[in-house]
Amino acid sequence: MINFLSQYNIAINPIGLAGVAASTYTGKVTEHLTWIQRTTTGKILLASIKFHGKPVVIQPYTAGDCNAAARQGAVWYSPDTFSMHGACSATQSANNAGLYWDEILFHELVHVFRSVSGKFVQRPVFGGLSRYNDTEEFIAVLLTNIYISDRSNKIKSRLRSDHSGFNALEPKLAQPWGFFTSGTQTFGLVKSFVTENPGIASRIANDVATAPFNPIADYFADRHRAEKLSKEALPRDLASILSGMAAAVGF
Repeated sequence: MINFLSQYNIAINPIGLAGVAASTYTGKVTEHLTWIQRTTTGKILLASIKFHGKPVVIQPYTAGDCNAAARQGAVWYSPDTFSMHGACSATQSANNAGLYWDEILFHELVHVFRSVSGKFVQRPVFGGLSRYNDTEEFIAVLLTNIYISDRSNKIKSRLRSDHSGFNALEPKLAQPWGFFTSGTQTFGLVKSFVTENPGIASRIANDVATAPFNPIADYFADRHRAEKLSKEALPRDLASILSGMAAAVGF
């Protein structure tokens, strides 16, 4: 069994639990971290967290809704919530893209990585990207989708469309370079991530290049094409804005 504290500086703290419940929690979180570590993308993320030398702790999520959370060097995650018989089980929902337990944990670890690297800043998104809520959720969903697409990941759900639910990504956006047509901000956000976190970005582009969905690899392969496609996404942005206005006035 991998010791994630010694190998990646990630501690598991079953705070609020005792006895069998505490050991069960620690065992399940360790199992899910192991799922992540067995994939190429997962190894890259864990190694990138370790690189920054700041401790990370995973502890139970107690808010009671279908969620997990991360802030600075902490992740709040309860694996039973997303288990087969859990309240938020992926097997009990038709909209389950990105809802497998390791996918939820990976998403939160992306937030932690951005925090320990000193780059976590939530900025607004608009138009075709408005359902991502903010720039950090855009990055977390993007990297989790690459993790899901990673060929070394053998048990997976589907690519997630955004951060407002667990709907599947549109097929045309899952095609090579297709993701850049999702909004006029897309190219700039990918460029910012590559610039702010060049180490992990380069490894994801090169080591996960065979993943069917990998916009970061597409960016490195032909950033001019990626920029052009993103600029041409204006009609999608306008359609999203008009739809929001219509909903607001009750059309």
